[in-house]
Amino acid sequence: MRTLGCLISGLMLSLALACGGGSNPAKTQAAPAATGLAYTDPSGTGWRLVKDASSTPTRVVLNLVGPTGLMTRGAGFNLLAPASVKYGTFHVDIPGTTHSTDFPIADTGVYQLLNTDPRDPWTGDPIPTHPLEPTLLAGGVKAGHILTVGIFQKDRRATAKDSGVALARIALEFDAAAGLRAGDILPLTVLKARHQAEDIGPFSVSPTVAMAEKAHLVDMTIALGVLRAN
Repeated sequence: MRTLGCLISGLMLSLALACGGGSNPAKTQAAPAATGLAYTDPSGTGWRLVKDASSTPTRVVLNLVGPTGLMTRGAGFNLLAPASVKYGTFHVDIPGTTHSTDFPIADTGVYQLLNTDPRDPWTGDPIPTHPLEPTLLAGGVKAGHILTVGIFQKDRRATAKDSGVALARIALEFDAAAGLRAGDILPLTVLKARHQAEDIGPFSVSPTVAMAEKAHLVDMTIALGVLRAN
């Protein structure tokens, strides 16, 4: 009976250990609540979105940069980010006026956005550039939380620009109400992207069919880095 009792006791102990009864492992701790965003730049030398030095722990500013040596006259893209991320804006005071604007895309000054030779339409005499002259700088948030932005030169007389620098900026902002946890990956997707090629034909006062055919946009791929809650 003593031998049988020892066997039963040993069997019960083995079962208890197998069920975890003989150990006290530490429970997995949930990641802490996020307090900001972090972005790791993509590799490569093609079209890409890279982090700008003006970024803060809660606002990631991204520069659109193209291949060095590729001459272009503008670019645009549609970006899809999770609803838990806000699209930031840039506050701009318009020189010479009391006007200002908050816009989801910022001009870096590379592309020539204004008329290079403004003239009076009646006399043909040169006139100063008006501070509110429209530019081909556009941006907005579409249905589905899609950011659409574009920046283009409006004057064929302006030379194309080297794309290997920061051409324009967008911003992604931390949303404290989104319930993000530190380490959460926030996927970014470029749905469409195109640039304006260097050769769009010569300037003409009267638009022609050849000018329209030359002005088509070229598809491109933009490399994205990794956006994380921090």
